[in-house]
Amino acid sequence: MTLASSYTDLEEQCLEEIARVKPVTFSDIRLRALELFAKRVSLPPRVRDPLKRSTLRYLAKSERVYQLIATEVGAIARLPTDIHPFYLELLDIASEGHYQDIVRSARRMVDIVSRLWKEYRQRILGSSSPEEAKDSAREFVGRALSIVRRGSRYFGYLQEIARTARTTPCIVSSWPTMIVAGMPQVGKSTLVGRISSAKPRVSPYPFTTKTVILGHVKLGEDLYMQVVDTPGILDRPVEDMNAIERKAIAALRHLNAVTVFLMDPSPDSYYSFDSQLRVLESVGTIVGREKVLVVFNKVDKVGEERLKQCAEQVGKVTGYSVRLAISALQGLNVDKLLGEVLRVYDSIYGTSYSTRR
Repeated sequence: MTLASSYTDLEEQCLEEIARVKPVTFSDIRLRALELFAKRVSLPPRVRDPLKRSTLRYLAKSERVYQLIATEVGAIARLPTDIHPFYLELLDIASEGHYQDIVRSARRMVDIVSRLWKEYRQRILGSSSPEEAKDSAREFVGRALSIVRRGSRYFGYLQEIARTARTTPCIVSSWPTMIVAGMPQVGKSTLVGRISSAKPRVSPYPFTTKTVILGHVKLGEDLYMQVVDTPGILDRPVEDMNAIERKAIAALRHLNAVTVFLMDPSPDSYYSFDSQLRVLESVGTIVGREKVLVVFNKVDKVGEERLKQCAEQVGKVTGYSVRLAISALQGLNVDKLLGEVLRVYDSIYGTSYSTRR
């Protein structure tokens, strides 16, 4: 399936496009600033007055430093805060809750250094001697770098912010969306790889999926269903979850979707069926019960009696009914699953995608 040509008219910009930032440290800025200040300034031969030459030389040196700070810190200050809440939460996860602090701090730095430059620019131009011009320029650089140093406490998160922006898939809110959620090792990635354009890594170890992965299923001309593979969620409170799990929670909280909660009813499942039931209840609380489809996977290795017992347990403990039993590995009933997801999506969001397949 070739999808690239269909993505040229996305309704929302991708996070990579709107949150571009180059990881930088205070040491990087300081080293570059001192190099620029030490770099020779070429002046026109017609400027012969020693005071004027000194004034222009140190004005140029200082302006180089100012422009460096304005460019490097300004890129951080321009990071977006008024964006889709899913994107915003992922950036917050990447910065351990400091994303807004990073942007606010950078904006303050740019504002303070800009005002400082206006002040020292006048001082340098008004110098009464070459020594005064030199001293004023050095004082400006020292004060400007001190401001950056004090405001750089969150710069360490920039690398993870940049990586998150680069690897986060583009979500189109007007397209129907299916989130595949559940505990690790229930077959989420296998299912997503089976039905969509995504090819997530599959392994016998938990937390192979470390971020949100997006695939697409073609429904019709210029229309796709987005299929979201999420990291596994463990049986514990949201506040105790790690950064990987919280990416799944971000998708559940903020994407208009139908959530397929995938369960492994086999006797040798990686996590107990009771744990899976508790996670199901947590997911239902986050997204709303009407948006959850409970689906059994790996039915190729489970007997009818076991399936019946597990389905009864789901109803008794959680009040949900099992909507479908599939084998993602063998492709059993996956087409039925897509149809069921679209019917539920239509009923929730008032669309008619199920009739366009």
